[in-house]
Amino acid sequence: MTLFFSARGLAATRTCLLAGLIFTPMAHAQAPDDSGWFGAKASNKAESPVVFPAAPGELLHVHITAGGALQFFVDAASISVQPGQTVRYTLVAKTAGGPSNVTFEGINCTLKQWKIYAIWNDASKQWTAASTGDWQPIREKGATRIHSTLYSDDFCRDNAANGTAADMAQRIKQGLRALPY
Repeated sequence: MTLFFSARGLAATRTCLLAGLIFTPMAHAQAPDDSGWFGAKASNKAESPVVFPAAPGELLHVHITAGGALQFFVDAASISVQPGQTVRYTLVAKTAGGPSNVTFEGINCTLKQWKIYAIWNDASKQWTAASTGDWQPIREKGATRIHSTLYSDDFCRDNAANGTAADMAQRIKQGLRALPY
């Protein structure tokens, strides 16, 4: 098979390819969401300093679904709203009659991401900073469904923190899905 190109056709093709090479980087630089291709998207804003809360005390049950192996709780006193629309809180995951996992975490309402800041060491009664503190996308299903529930039902609305820490604690206590008025 022989292909024939006219001089005008080659010039037009070259121009299109050149335009693509010039404008493609600009389009990617302006892309509002680059998550999903290579893991979690990095936050451009500096976070406020992390101050670990006291040991968990007033645990509020987070209602997810019946029949799960883990029950989740948030310490009401640990909930705080940070600049940049990040909500920080202590999450306790308990098994029936078994051990508990306690983490100090954050949910970024703007980016729909979560991260672990520290893990509670029950033996020493203190927080240990997490070795990997990368932001992760919040998924609707799977092991991190708790973060999806906290994001949509209790902490965030319209990509922003939904009220004060007291408002968030009240929604967790009520155990209802956040409904628009």
